[in-house]
Amino acid sequence: MTDQSSARIGIVTGETTPDLTEDGQALQTELRNRGLLTEPVLWTDSTVEWDSFDAVLVRSCWEYHTQLDAFQNWLDRIENADVVLLNSANTIRWNHHKFYLRDLEQRGVSILPTTWIERSTEIDLRTVLEDNGWQEVAVKPAVGPRSARIWRTSLDEARDHQQRFEDLVSSSDVLVQQFAPEIDNGERSLVFFEGSFSHATRQLPAADDFRAHPNYGGSSEPYEPPREIVEQAAAVLEAAGKELGISPINFPYARVDGVERGSEFLLMELELIEPYLSLDAGNNAVTAFADAIEANLSRHATARRD
Repeated sequence: MTDQSSARIGIVTGETTPDLTEDGQALQTELRNRGLLTEPVLWTDSTVEWDSFDAVLVRSCWEYHTQLDAFQNWLDRIENADVVLLNSANTIRWNHHKFYLRDLEQRGVSILPTTWIERSTEIDLRTVLEDNGWQEVAVKPAVGPRSARIWRTSLDEARDHQQRFEDLVSSSDVLVQQFAPEIDNGERSLVFFEGSFSHATRQLPAADDFRAHPNYGGSSEPYEPPREIVEQAAAVLEAAGKELGISPINFPYARVDGVERGSEFLLMELELIEPYLSLDAGNNAVTAFADAIEANLSRHATARRD
């Protein structure tokens, strides 16, 4: 790696936002003001010479799940180059498949009650609800960002939705999760840089939907979580670090999504690949993110010298 003050950083984006999101542009400006050479780069661009970068920061490659084999090959290529990948390839490989939630549950993290269904399993959807005593559930493919292909059903509707369920299971591992009515009061999104809490937002679903994402009419507002919720969200990162054999300080960015049930935080997603970080919602969030990137580069440089 070259001297950190002249490091060249590729900010990875996708075809939806080739020129970066507003968050990405704000971060790029901050890094450039610090003398770092930065540019947006499409992960799908076969002409990119990845080893010309000192670091590659994954930010808005939202379409990766539609070209998963190509994305996995891209990770291999970056990993084999002399390039720092943020977050790391191991982290991304683990986090891209939602069965990581099972790993975290086994490490003591509270998640929504879930049945894990492997691809091509022959199983009756209504039986899943009956066996668990659930009235309503959300059905989710194990791979896919931004609430893609997630739908809701109930004990009364399960028979009518069986074919839809079979179609999904035929092509994907699937999670069936007990529906959390707390989502009506908003999904909490807590943002961390190097394992330290920065800021949070509350994602509210549209009145006629349950998915707290702007693609489905959801809205966002700043949110001040109580201390115990921040601590529980931080514990999610500790558990993820143990699973991956690293310290949470090695996650330059993370977003922890969940709902509050009383004083308990129930994890819905741990976003370590391409989450929107709502940098405008946090005091000095852009600065904190840039600090985390520089600190990670410095640690990698020190490790290489040693």
